[in-house]
Amino acid sequence: MAALHFKDGLKWTDLELSNFEGGLKIHPLRFENFKGRVHFADDLLTLEKFNGKLGHSRFTADVKYHFSDKAAHNHVHLTAPHLDIDELLNYNAPPTKNSSHSSKVNHDATFSLYDLEFPNIDFVFEIGHLNYHHHKMDHFKAKIRMLQNHVIHIDKMNFDAAGGHFDFKGTLSGADKKHIYMQPNISVKNVDLDKFMVKFENFGQDHLVSENLHGKFSGQITGKIHLHGDLTPKMDDSELTISMTVLNGRLENYAPIQALATYFQDKNVNKVLFDTLENTLKLKGGSLTIPLMTINSSLGFMELKGEQYLDEKMSMDYTIGIPWKMIGQVAGQKLFGRKNKEEETTDEIQYREKNSRFVYLKLSGNIENYTVELAKKPR
Repeated sequence: MAALHFKDGLKWTDLELSNFEGGLKIHPLRFENFKGRVHFADDLLTLEKFNGKLGHSRFTADVKYHFSDKAAHNHVHLTAPHLDIDELLNYNAPPTKNSSHSSKVNHDATFSLYDLEFPNIDFVFEIGHLNYHHHKMDHFKAKIRMLQNHVIHIDKMNFDAAGGHFDFKGTLSGADKKHIYMQPNISVKNVDLDKFMVKFENFGQDHLVSENLHGKFSGQITGKIHLHGDLTPKMDDSELTISMTVLNGRLENYAPIQALATYFQDKNVNKVLFDTLENTLKLKGGSLTIPLMTINSSLGFMELKGEQYLDEKMSMDYTIGIPWKMIGQVAGQKLFGRKNKEEETTDEIQYREKNSRFVYLKLSGNIENYTVELAKKPR
Protein backbone atom coordinates (compact mmCIF):
# COMPACT_ATOMS: atom_id res chain seq x y z
CA MET A 1 0.00 0.00 0.00
CA ALA A 2 1.25 3.49 -0.85
CA ALA A 3 -0.12 7.05 -0.90
CA LEU A 4 1.70 9.38 -3.32
CA HIS A 5 1.15 13.14 -3.61
CA PHE A 6 2.68 15.55 -6.13
CA LYS A 7 2.88 19.32 -6.28
CA ASP A 8 4.69 21.26 -9.04
CA GLY A 9 5.80 18.00 -10.64
CA LEU A 10 8.47 16.26 -8.61
CA LYS A 11 9.52 19.46 -6.80
CA TRP A 12 7.14 18.55 -4.00
CA THR A 13 6.55 14.86 -3.35
CA ASP A 14 5.10 13.01 -0.40
CA LEU A 15 5.08 9.23 -0.30
CA GLU A 16 3.59 7.18 2.53
CA LEU A 17 4.45 3.49 2.42
CA SER A 18 2.53 1.01 4.55
CA ASN A 19 3.68 -2.27 2.99
CA PHE A 20 6.02 -2.35 0.00
CA GLU A 21 7.58 -5.51 -1.40
CA GLY A 22 9.52 -6.10 -4.59
CA GLY A 23 12.85 -6.77 -6.22
CA LEU A 24 15.49 -5.26 -8.50
CA LYS A 25 17.15 -6.84 -11.53
CA ILE A 26 20.53 -5.38 -10.56
CA HIS A 27 20.51 -6.75 -6.99
CA PRO A 28 19.54 -10.22 -5.70
CA LEU A 29 17.94 -9.07 -2.44
CA ARG A 30 14.20 -8.63 -2.20
CA PHE A 31 12.54 -5.64 -0.52
CA GLU A 32 10.22 -6.87 2.24
CA ASN A 33 7.76 -5.05 4.52
CA PHE A 34 8.99 -1.54 3.70
CA LYS A 35 7.14 1.23 5.51
CA GLY A 36 7.57 4.90 6.30
CA ARG A 37 7.31 8.39 4.90
CA VAL A 38 9.39 9.84 2.06
CA HIS A 39 9.10 13.60 1.60
CA PHE A 40 10.89 15.78 -0.96
CA ALA A 41 10.55 19.57 -1.12
CA ASP A 42 12.92 22.46 -1.83
CA ASP A 43 15.70 19.99 -2.67
CA LEU A 44 15.40 18.51 0.85
CA LEU A 45 14.85 14.77 1.13
CA THR A 46 13.30 13.57 4.38
CA LEU A 47 12.83 9.96 5.44
CA GLU A 48 10.77 9.37 8.57
CA LYS A 49 10.69 5.94 10.21
CA PHE A 50 11.63 4.41 6.87
CA ASN A 51 12.10 0.73 7.64
CA GLY A 52 12.11 -2.66 6.01
CA LYS A 53 13.97 -5.90 5.39
CA LEU A 54 16.63 -6.73 2.80
CA GLY A 55 17.98 -10.26 3.07
CA HIS A 56 19.15 -10.76 6.66
CA SER A 57 19.20 -7.00 7.32
CA ARG A 58 16.35 -5.16 8.98
CA PHE A 59 16.69 -1.46 9.67
CA THR A 60 14.95 1.84 10.37
CA ALA A 61 16.28 5.12 8.97
CA ASP A 62 15.52 8.75 9.71
CA VAL A 63 17.24 11.02 7.19
CA LYS A 64 17.43 14.70 6.26
CA TYR A 65 19.55 15.42 3.19
CA HIS A 66 19.94 18.71 1.24
CA PHE A 67 20.73 18.26 -2.46
CA SER A 68 21.42 21.85 -3.46
CA ASP A 69 22.78 23.46 -0.28
CA LYS A 70 26.30 21.99 -0.07
CA ALA A 71 27.06 23.80 3.20
CA ALA A 72 23.95 22.48 4.96
CA HIS A 73 24.24 19.90 7.70
CA ASN A 74 22.57 16.60 6.91
CA HIS A 75 21.51 13.90 9.35
CA VAL A 76 21.30 10.11 9.18
CA HIS A 77 20.04 8.02 12.10
CA LEU A 78 20.13 4.28 11.43
CA THR A 79 18.95 1.60 13.84
CA ALA A 80 19.02 -2.10 13.06
CA PRO A 81 18.78 -5.36 14.99
CA HIS A 82 20.94 -6.91 12.25
CA LEU A 83 22.88 -5.33 9.38
CA ASP A 84 24.87 -7.41 6.88
CA ILE A 85 26.97 -4.98 4.84
CA ASP A 86 28.45 -7.75 2.68
CA GLU A 87 25.01 -8.97 1.67
CA LEU A 88 23.70 -5.46 1.00
CA LEU A 89 26.70 -4.67 -1.23
CA ASN A 90 26.58 -8.11 -2.85
CA TYR A 91 30.18 -8.63 -1.71
CA ASN A 92 32.10 -11.80 -2.54
CA ALA A 93 35.37 -12.44 -0.74
CA PRO A 94 38.38 -12.65 -3.09
CA PRO A 95 40.10 -16.03 -3.43
CA THR A 96 42.77 -16.69 -0.82
CA LYS A 97 46.23 -15.78 -2.02
CA ASN A 98 49.66 -16.74 -0.83
CA SER A 99 50.28 -14.13 1.87
CA SER A 100 54.07 -14.06 1.59
CA HIS A 101 55.97 -10.81 1.95
CA SER A 102 56.89 -11.03 -1.73
CA SER A 103 53.26 -10.48 -2.66
CA LYS A 104 52.88 -6.75 -3.29
CA VAL A 105 49.62 -4.86 -3.63
CA ASN A 106 49.34 -1.29 -4.89
CA HIS A 107 46.84 0.09 -2.39
CA ASP A 108 46.87 3.56 -3.95
CA ALA A 109 45.93 2.40 -7.46
CA THR A 110 42.36 1.45 -6.53
CA PHE A 111 39.26 3.56 -6.01
CA SER A 112 39.35 5.59 -2.81
CA LEU A 113 36.49 6.95 -0.76
CA TYR A 114 38.37 10.24 -0.79
CA ASP A 115 37.97 10.57 -4.57
CA LEU A 116 34.35 11.52 -3.89
CA GLU A 117 32.93 14.81 -2.70
CA PHE A 118 31.99 14.82 0.97
CA PRO A 119 28.75 16.40 2.20
CA ASN A 120 28.31 17.53 5.80
CA ILE A 121 26.55 14.64 7.54
CA ASP A 122 26.01 13.72 11.18
CA PHE A 123 25.60 9.94 11.55
CA VAL A 124 24.12 8.05 14.46
CA PHE A 125 24.26 4.24 14.32
CA GLU A 126 22.63 1.76 16.69
CA ILE A 127 23.10 -1.77 15.38
CA GLY A 128 22.60 -5.00 17.28
CA HIS A 129 24.69 -7.26 15.02
CA LEU A 130 26.91 -5.91 12.23
CA ASN A 131 28.74 -8.02 9.62
CA TYR A 132 31.46 -6.55 7.40
CA HIS A 133 33.89 -8.95 5.70
CA HIS A 134 35.65 -10.91 8.46
CA HIS A 135 34.50 -8.48 11.13
CA LYS A 136 31.44 -9.38 13.17
CA MET A 137 30.44 -6.74 15.70
CA ASP A 138 27.71 -6.77 18.32
CA HIS A 139 26.05 -3.86 20.16
CA PHE A 140 27.56 -1.40 17.69
CA LYS A 141 26.90 2.27 18.55
CA ALA A 142 28.52 5.29 16.94
CA LYS A 143 28.30 9.05 16.50
CA ILE A 144 30.25 10.25 13.46
CA ARG A 145 30.59 13.65 11.74
CA MET A 146 31.57 13.80 8.07
CA LEU A 147 32.71 17.24 6.82
CA GLN A 148 33.13 18.77 3.38
CA ASN A 149 36.88 19.11 3.84
CA HIS A 150 37.23 15.30 3.71
CA VAL A 151 37.62 14.95 7.47
CA ILE A 152 35.62 12.42 9.49
CA HIS A 153 35.37 12.85 13.25
CA ILE A 154 34.50 9.70 15.17
CA ASP A 155 33.16 11.23 18.35
CA LYS A 156 32.12 7.89 19.79
CA MET A 157 32.16 4.29 18.66
CA ASN A 158 31.85 1.18 20.80
CA PHE A 159 31.12 -2.44 20.05
CA ASP A 160 31.84 -6.02 21.07
CA ALA A 161 34.04 -8.12 18.78
CA ALA A 162 36.63 -10.93 18.90
CA GLY A 163 35.41 -11.93 22.34
CA GLY A 164 36.08 -8.48 23.85
CA HIS A 165 35.01 -4.85 23.87
CA PHE A 166 36.24 -1.78 21.94
CA ASP A 167 35.81 1.92 22.71
CA PHE A 168 36.99 4.06 19.81
CA LYS A 169 37.26 7.74 19.00
CA GLY A 170 39.48 9.68 16.65
CA THR A 171 39.85 11.59 13.40
CA LEU A 172 40.14 10.22 9.86
CA SER A 173 41.53 12.95 7.61
CA GLY A 174 41.75 13.03 3.84
CA ALA A 175 42.00 16.80 3.54
CA ASP A 176 45.21 16.05 1.62
CA LYS A 177 44.38 12.99 -0.52
CA LYS A 178 48.06 12.08 -0.75
CA HIS A 179 48.40 12.03 3.04
CA ILE A 180 45.36 10.27 4.46
CA TYR A 181 45.76 9.51 8.14
CA MET A 182 43.91 8.31 11.21
CA GLN A 183 44.49 9.62 14.72
CA PRO A 184 42.92 6.96 16.93
CA ASN A 185 42.29 6.63 20.63
CA ILE A 186 41.25 3.03 21.17
CA SER A 187 40.51 1.27 24.43
CA VAL A 188 40.42 -2.53 24.22
CA LYS A 189 39.23 -5.02 26.85
CA ASN A 190 39.73 -8.80 26.80
CA VAL A 191 40.03 -9.23 23.02
CA ASP A 192 40.98 -12.73 21.84
CA LEU A 193 43.99 -12.17 19.56
CA ASP A 194 43.17 -15.38 17.65
CA LYS A 195 39.93 -13.78 16.46
CA PHE A 196 41.13 -10.23 15.76
CA MET A 197 41.72 -9.59 12.05
CA VAL A 198 43.25 -6.52 10.41
CA LYS A 199 44.46 -5.65 6.92
CA PHE A 200 48.15 -4.80 6.33
CA GLU A 201 49.65 -3.22 3.25
CA ASN A 202 51.63 -6.22 1.92
CA PHE A 203 48.60 -8.47 1.71
CA GLY A 204 45.44 -8.50 -0.37
CA GLN A 205 43.17 -9.81 2.36
CA ASP A 206 42.67 -9.56 6.12
CA HIS A 207 45.16 -11.24 8.46
CA LEU A 208 45.48 -11.95 12.14
CA VAL A 209 46.93 -8.97 14.00
CA SER A 210 49.62 -11.33 15.29
CA GLU A 211 50.57 -14.81 14.15
CA ASN A 212 52.98 -15.19 17.09
CA LEU A 213 51.21 -13.72 20.11
CA HIS A 214 48.03 -15.33 21.45
CA GLY A 215 45.91 -14.61 24.50
CA LYS A 216 43.49 -12.04 25.89
CA PHE A 217 44.54 -8.47 25.04
CA SER A 218 43.57 -5.32 26.94
CA GLY A 219 45.09 -1.89 26.53
CA GLN A 220 45.14 1.58 25.00
CA ILE A 221 46.26 2.45 21.47
CA THR A 222 46.99 6.06 20.46
CA GLY A 223 49.01 7.78 17.75
CA LYS A 224 48.84 8.55 14.04
CA ILE A 225 48.41 5.98 11.26
CA HIS A 226 49.23 6.83 7.65
CA LEU A 227 46.74 5.19 5.26
CA HIS A 228 46.80 4.26 1.60
CA GLY A 229 43.96 5.29 -0.71
CA ASP A 230 42.03 2.10 0.11
CA LEU A 231 42.47 2.85 3.85
CA THR A 232 45.03 0.06 4.39
CA PRO A 233 47.54 1.06 7.12
CA LYS A 234 51.06 1.98 6.02
CA MET A 235 52.93 0.89 9.11
CA ASP A 236 56.41 2.10 8.10
CA ASP A 237 55.12 5.68 8.14
CA SER A 238 52.96 5.53 11.26
CA GLU A 239 53.44 6.24 14.95
CA LEU A 240 51.63 4.33 17.68
CA THR A 241 51.83 3.91 21.42
CA ILE A 242 50.42 0.59 22.63
CA SER A 243 49.93 0.14 26.36
CA MET A 244 49.12 -3.54 26.63
CA THR A 245 48.32 -6.38 28.98
CA VAL A 246 48.07 -9.92 27.60
CA LEU A 247 46.70 -12.61 29.94
CA ASN A 248 46.91 -16.40 29.71
CA GLY A 249 48.92 -16.16 26.54
CA ARG A 250 51.42 -18.01 24.46
CA LEU A 251 54.16 -17.20 21.96
CA GLU A 252 54.24 -19.48 18.92
CA ASN A 253 57.14 -19.62 16.47
CA TYR A 254 58.50 -16.34 17.86
CA ALA A 255 61.84 -15.67 16.15
CA PRO A 256 63.82 -14.22 19.12
CA ILE A 257 62.97 -17.28 21.27
CA GLN A 258 63.57 -19.79 18.49
CA ALA A 259 66.98 -18.27 17.83
CA LEU A 260 67.99 -19.08 21.45
CA ALA A 261 66.88 -22.70 21.28
CA THR A 262 70.38 -23.83 22.34
CA TYR A 263 69.77 -22.40 25.80
CA PHE A 264 66.46 -24.20 26.16
CA GLN A 265 67.38 -27.69 24.98
CA ASP A 266 64.75 -29.48 27.04
CA LYS A 267 62.02 -26.95 26.34
CA ASN A 268 59.51 -26.39 23.56
CA VAL A 269 60.64 -23.05 22.07
CA ASN A 270 57.93 -23.15 19.39
CA LYS A 271 55.13 -22.84 21.93
CA VAL A 272 55.85 -20.84 25.06
CA LEU A 273 53.14 -20.29 27.68
CA PHE A 274 53.05 -17.22 29.95
CA ASP A 275 50.64 -15.76 32.46
CA THR A 276 50.88 -12.01 31.93
CA LEU A 277 52.69 -9.62 29.58
CA GLU A 278 52.60 -5.94 30.50
CA ASN A 279 54.43 -3.24 28.59
CA THR A 280 54.11 -0.04 26.58
CA LEU A 281 55.31 -0.51 23.01
CA LYS A 282 56.27 2.27 20.59
CA LEU A 283 55.90 1.95 16.82
CA LYS A 284 57.71 4.53 14.70
CA GLY A 285 59.40 4.46 11.29
CA GLY A 286 58.69 0.77 10.78
CA SER A 287 60.32 -0.20 14.08
CA LEU A 288 58.55 -1.57 17.16
CA THR A 289 60.39 -0.67 20.38
CA ILE A 290 59.92 -3.08 23.29
CA PRO A 291 61.09 -1.67 26.67
CA LEU A 292 62.65 -4.01 29.23
CA MET A 293 60.16 -6.46 30.70
CA THR A 294 60.13 -9.73 32.64
CA ILE A 295 58.40 -12.74 31.11
CA ASN A 296 57.35 -15.57 33.43
CA SER A 297 56.95 -18.48 31.05
CA SER A 298 57.09 -22.22 30.52
CA LEU A 299 60.74 -21.76 29.45
CA GLY A 300 61.54 -20.16 32.77
CA PHE A 301 61.61 -16.48 33.68
CA MET A 302 63.62 -14.10 31.52
CA GLU A 303 64.08 -10.44 30.67
CA LEU A 304 63.59 -9.02 27.18
CA LYS A 305 64.20 -5.67 25.53
CA GLY A 306 64.71 -4.68 21.91
CA GLU A 307 63.59 -3.57 18.48
CA GLN A 308 61.46 -5.50 16.01
CA TYR A 309 61.55 -4.12 12.46
CA LEU A 310 58.63 -4.42 10.06
CA ASP A 311 60.73 -5.02 6.96
CA GLU A 312 60.34 -8.02 4.67
CA LYS A 313 62.82 -10.13 6.64
CA MET A 314 61.36 -9.07 10.00
CA SER A 315 64.79 -8.02 11.28
CA MET A 316 65.35 -7.82 15.03
CA ASP A 317 67.73 -6.47 17.63
CA TYR A 318 67.06 -7.86 21.11
CA THR A 319 68.78 -8.13 24.45
CA ILE A 320 67.56 -11.15 26.42
CA GLY A 321 68.42 -11.98 30.02
CA ILE A 322 68.51 -15.65 31.03
CA PRO A 323 69.02 -16.74 34.68
CA TRP A 324 72.44 -18.17 35.49
CA LYS A 325 70.62 -21.18 36.92
CA MET A 326 69.23 -22.01 33.52
CA ILE A 327 72.59 -21.57 31.81
CA GLY A 328 74.09 -24.00 34.32
CA GLN A 329 71.50 -26.65 33.47
CA VAL A 330 72.22 -26.32 29.76
CA ALA A 331 75.96 -26.58 30.38
CA GLY A 332 75.38 -29.72 32.44
CA GLN A 333 73.37 -31.29 29.67
CA LYS A 334 76.14 -30.55 27.16
CA LEU A 335 78.87 -31.93 29.46
CA PHE A 336 77.19 -35.15 30.55
CA GLY A 337 74.98 -35.78 27.53
CA ARG A 338 71.93 -36.49 29.66
CA LYS A 339 69.09 -34.72 31.37
CA ASN A 340 68.49 -34.64 35.08
CA LYS A 341 65.14 -36.37 35.50
CA GLU A 342 64.17 -33.99 38.26
CA GLU A 343 64.68 -31.07 35.89
CA GLU A 344 62.75 -32.38 32.87
CA THR A 345 60.53 -29.97 31.00
CA THR A 346 56.97 -29.27 32.01
CA ASP A 347 54.55 -26.73 30.58
CA GLU A 348 54.13 -25.05 33.94
CA ILE A 349 54.92 -21.35 34.08
CA GLN A 350 57.97 -20.49 36.19
CA TYR A 351 58.12 -17.20 38.09
CA ARG A 352 61.00 -14.87 38.75
CA GLU A 353 62.90 -15.58 41.93
CA LYS A 354 64.29 -12.95 44.27
CA ASN A 355 67.92 -11.93 43.79
CA SER A 356 68.08 -13.75 40.47
CA ARG A 357 71.32 -13.35 38.52
CA PHE A 358 71.15 -13.12 34.75
CA VAL A 359 73.47 -13.55 31.81
CA TYR A 360 72.53 -11.17 28.98
CA LEU A 361 72.68 -12.07 25.30
CA LYS A 362 72.41 -9.77 22.30
CA LEU A 363 70.42 -11.21 19.39
CA SER A 364 70.52 -9.41 16.04
CA GLY A 365 69.65 -10.22 12.43
CA ASN A 366 66.61 -12.26 11.37
CA ILE A 367 65.46 -15.82 11.92
CA GLU A 368 67.38 -17.07 8.87
CA ASN A 369 70.60 -15.15 9.55
CA TYR A 370 71.34 -14.01 13.09
CA THR A 371 74.13 -13.66 15.63
CA VAL A 372 74.13 -14.21 19.39
CA GLU A 373 76.75 -12.68 21.65
CA LEU A 374 77.22 -11.70 25.27
CA ALA A 375 75.86 -8.28 26.21
CA LYS A 376 75.77 -5.87 29.13
CA LYS A 377 72.75 -5.56 31.38
CA PRO A 378 70.24 -3.21 29.66
CA ARG A 379 69.23 -0.01 31.36
